[in-house]
Amino acid sequence: MSGAEDLARLKQTIDTTNELLLSPEVKMIDIGGGEMRPTNAMVMTNLATLLGGAMPYASVALGLAGTSAGTNFSVLSSAQDEYVNVYRNEAGAAVFVDSYPNSKAVAEIREDINTFDSSWSDAATEFVGEDEFVVAEFLDDGSLEMMGGRLANEQNGLGLYDLAGNPMAKFGANESDINDLVLERTSATGVEITDELDFIYPGGDFSGADDSTSSASQGAFVALELNQQQMTDHMAVIDYSQSLGVGFGSAPVISTTQPYNNLMLASGTKVRAGDPGYNATAYIPLVETLRDEDAETPVTGLCNGVTRRAVEDGELAANWVFVGCAPGRGGQSVEALGPNGNGDYQKLIQLVKDQAALSKSLDKSYSVWAYAWIQGEANYSTTGSGATATKSAYKYAQLELELFDGLSREVAGITGQKFRPYLFTYQVGAHRRYASDTMQIALAQWRASRQRPDVVVAVPVYIFPTLGDLLHLTNEGSWLLGEYFSRAMYETMIRRNGKWRPLEPVCVDWAADHIDIKFHVPSGQLVLDTALAASAPNFGFDIRESDTVATSIISSVSVTAFDTVRIALSRTAASDAVLSYARGRPGDPNASGPVSGARGNLRDTHGLYDTAESPLGNIFALHNPCVMFEYSRKTGF
Repeated sequence: MSGAEDLARLKQTIDTTNELLLSPEVKMIDIGGGEMRPTNAMVMTNLATLLGGAMPYASVALGLAGTSAGTNFSVLSSAQDEYVNVYRNEAGAAVFVDSYPNSKAVAEIREDINTFDSSWSDAATEFVGEDEFVVAEFLDDGSLEMMGGRLANEQNGLGLYDLAGNPMAKFGANESDINDLVLERTSATGVEITDELDFIYPGGDFSGADDSTSSASQGAFVALELNQQQMTDHMAVIDYSQSLGVGFGSAPVISTTQPYNNLMLASGTKVRAGDPGYNATAYIPLVETLRDEDAETPVTGLCNGVTRRAVEDGELAANWVFVGCAPGRGGQSVEALGPNGNGDYQKLIQLVKDQAALSKSLDKSYSVWAYAWIQGEANYSTTGSGATATKSAYKYAQLELELFDGLSREVAGITGQKFRPYLFTYQVGAHRRYASDTMQIALAQWRASRQRPDVVVAVPVYIFPTLGDLLHLTNEGSWLLGEYFSRAMYETMIRRNGKWRPLEPVCVDWAADHIDIKFHVPSGQLVLDTALAASAPNFGFDIRESDTVATSIISSVSVTAFDTVRIALSRTAASDAVLSYARGRPGDPNASGPVSGARGNLRDTHGLYDTAESPLGNIFALHNPCVMFEYSRKTGF
């Protein structure tokens, strides 16, 4: 290469360097070979932008000299953890504004903790690992969010949730729940394993004790599954109730022939194990017989109704053989019929053992399919077993569920079945018969059905005809009650249409001048009439303010859609107002039943499509009456 060429190349390099360092233009320059570099003006402009417009200078004095009043400039800092300090030129004086940390300081901060916005809370504290990934977040509400979930404070312990907020486990001093596996501290010796409804699995007592007196401690280790019922040769239906369930006064009996293959013990439906006349040596056709004052029970109508519906649906009657029994006792509270009561509970367990043994001796399989619970009147009473019986809705529901949960544990130990029997109930309507203005037991029965998937309210009892005592049912009324139970059982357990639900409210929209109530309608549409019960004021709807009936506040009641009732109001209701249905009013007769008892006039039109013929030859349209309910503006249903 010649000297001229070297000079030319050197000149080009000098010119490019001058342009990079001295050009006032903010631009990129080609320095050769296609490689681009920014001019110093561009570098300083970008740096000033990052520093909020504060152009860097070598010293404060140069910054003041190079800027006009009111503008910012920056100076390299000598501090170990700082990059630059920013000043403002205020009439020739440098006013400190802020400092920017260097990269080392930023890294040290990130290795410690820093506040941030969390998806769970407005502010939180972050913990990072050595790789600077977030490993946990402390939230303002005291909870700890980790990569796999969140640990939160609960009322009685700690809760563990996934990142979507779904509960995975709860830990407490007395009870912990891990994906529905509940660990609970009890006074019992050893370990008991229960399911989510507190059923103790047969064979699940690991105490080592020899509890040979309880069938629940025997048999295979199984979980009782709901809606997993299996057809057996003999399927028991147990009507365990007080007087309405044993047919007190419902004479003469009318179910005197068996149209299918349903069975009962040789001693009949009503004789309890160990009582005079009890005979568990043979089965005979299921019919109703008179025993003292107990006559037509609902259980025969129930069993025959289920079989009839199965046959109408194309099933063979020979495959649906139900063993009916009604070993309850009149005038008994829920406490008296329970495991710590008058002994009838233990007699019932013995009856199940005897039926299971008898079926086995006949080379027939046996299981318990369902319970019918027709009880509640005695818990309104203030005499007999009712004198000490609970009047609390909460306590009643607790006792009812404990009774049948315990019974199912015993049943599983006896039969070895792996499915849980359903509990079918009525809704008691006798509060006014016992001079009570509240209907706590009826509400407890309805609420239990709303809460528990194995509890089914078949029908409220206020529509069934009563005897002259305005309490107990006529023979045809008792049979008809069983027929309503049969529909609930058939739809739930054989058709498997899902759990049967009665005509019941699902939501309330309470406005200043009206109330709209939306209902679950089993079939057809809503109707307000006297087809099922005598006319009641406002068709059975009332509003109480300060626990007093506001007799003039309801101006009209009407059906506005197939599933909606509108109650027009003459004025705005008080904030403590309670809407009730079929509760009645103070001063009403001390009676139950469809004529003078607490009642309502809302029904559906199911009976247009579903009828039943009684043993007396009368045809009944099986419309569904609305359940008795209350809705508080303060607490809801």
